[in-house]
Amino acid sequence: MLAMIAIVFDKSGTLVDTKRVSKDLEKNEFIYHKSCIELIEDNPNLFLVTIATDPRSTFLQEDSKKSLGHSIIDLNIGFEVVFKGINAIIDKEKILKWAEDITIEEVNETIKKLKKQFDVCTLVGCGVVGDSERERITHIVASSGKIKEGVFQLFDFLQSEGMDIYLATGDNPCSVYPLAKRLGILDNFVFPQVDPEGKRKIISNLKKTYEQVIMVGDDINDKGAFEEADLSFLILESEAKRKNELKTIVDYTISEPLEIKNILKRFKI
Repeated sequence: MLAMIAIVFDKSGTLVDTKRVSKDLEKNEFIYHKSCIELIEDNPNLFLVTIATDPRSTFLQEDSKKSLGHSIIDLNIGFEVVFKGINAIIDKEKILKWAEDITIEEVNETIKKLKKQFDVCTLVGCGVVGDSERERITHIVASSGKIKEGVFQLFDFLQSEGMDIYLATGDNPCSVYPLAKRLGILDNFVFPQVDPEGKRKIISNLKKTYEQVIMVGDDINDKGAFEEADLSFLILESEAKRKNELKTIVDYTISEPLEIKNILKRFKI
């Protein structure tokens, strides 16, 4: 007999109000408020890498003149490509090699800009954007955030209804698992550093176990999961070209997580 309902959440922009800073390495300038997907959406050769560490406990403690590539190797830090353009060719050895051209000082500078600009120091993560055609890293990216208003109230409702709650995100484990713990999500229901196809497969696999699977996300990297789910919610924090097509795919477009409670109550799902 199938279990009843599973609901799968993305993290950044969905459950967490995320603040972002990126350093454009070629222009030597900082970009604020722009999502990593926005950085790469117009270039099919670009891809996003998340680094599986809280940089405050690793990179901020390292020699600032050391390279990012050597630091990742010496500290045995994992990294994954979580979003890519259609022409991007992924080679993790090459990514490490390109990371040798970036100093820890540059990474830490980006982390410190995040703190200075937004004064948010929870759920901190970092990564890079790579260009497989030009064979280089183009941006250092950093993010932090706070749990959105209404999320705890929503989760209380979902748990009271007996739903199983999952978290599937491209973000790094060091920011994902602390969030899951705060929200009462079991560790084995958490999937960090997942790319768009991975999210779709998670939904597909859950459908073998549950009568109904719901997907909640906020951007184009959730498209496959939206299409695979029985019911889908798009949380629209900001308008963007890439999000217009999502509106035609999802069942509901909402502006905040707590709206999900009212919709599910209305239809007694």
